Amino acid sequence: MTYQIKIPSWIKLTFIPIFIIFLNLFQLSQAQEYPIRPITIVVPFPAGTAVDNAIRPLTNELQKILGQPIIVDNRPGAQGVIGSLFVAKSKSDGYTLLAGSSTTLAANVGLFKNLPFNPLKDFQPISGLGYTSMLFAVRSDSPIKDIKGLISQYKNANTPIAAGYGSSSGRVALAILSKSSNVAFTTVPYKGTPQVINDLISGILPFAAFDVGSAVPHIKPGGKLTALAITGTGRSVSAPELPTLSEMYPGTGLITWLAIVGPAGMEISIVNKLQNAITLALTKQEIKQNYAALSIEVEPLAADDLSKRMQKDQAIWLELIRTIGIEPE
Repeated sequence: MTYQIKIPSWIKLTFIPIFIIFLNLFQLSQAQEYPIRPITIVVPFPAGTAVDNAIRPLTNELQKILGQPIIVDNRPGAQGVIGSLFVAKSKSDGYTLLAGSSTTLAANVGLFKNLPFNPLKDFQPISGLGYTSMLFAVRSDSPIKDIKGLISQYKNANTPIAAGYGSSSGRVALAILSKSSNVAFTTVPYKGTPQVINDLISGILPFAAFDVGSAVPHIKPGGKLTALAITGTGRSVSAPELPTLSEMYPGTGLITWLAIVGPAGMEISIVNKLQNAITLALTKQEIKQNYAALSIEVEPLAADDLSKRMQKDQAIWLELIRTIGIEPE
């Protein structure tokens, strides 16, 4: 025999709403107390890349502001896809965040046939950090000293020049240069920019494209690399001597940006707390100096503005990738 317990309607009308109110108050309390334990920021690229170099000084300031340790977790691979996917599948409690970029949150949509996440649906924008550009470089003992010299040497060469890259943005930058100059490259993909730079310095690669921030220690006077040009729409404030590719080929400017995002579904109060903390951190003189040394222009963006940038730039990168003829992998 089966017994059914019937709950009187007056109990439903009285206690269920009270339970819901207490649940909401509990969730609000949890959000207000955030953070109560360490926060992990996943960097989907190796140590020493522009994203990694930008995040590490930022974590020092965020720890002071938020009162909890900030752990940097490098999860490189597949042009940033592996680390990004890990965050997309993480709990949306604000304790696992992604150091995102125009590579992972925009360009990869056009470079992969089956990207395992949707940047616009699977991530919660939190704050922009800044923007930079890509750089073309050769060894310092190379006879090539500028883009004109590169084109002159390889335009009619029987064998295409090998060009290395460690990110999707580097791949796109090389494709833009190739299409603009009619110089064919044999592109060589790497797991990360540090390996590209090592092989360029050692002579395994004759030419490469990577983010300016990763190259800074190597392009200073007496360094082992010679910078040929950057892809920015204007000259870098921190390296005004470097010409832009668009000075030779108008319309070829390529800006890359950095941002912090989290898994979709985060409490708005937590998003706001993180956004405010990041905005405050970016005003600190130490951060400004670090970013200037990396040729990163500080640009804090509110969550809504970052969301708009992601939408706009995804469309821009998709069109750019189609125009320069890159086939998705």
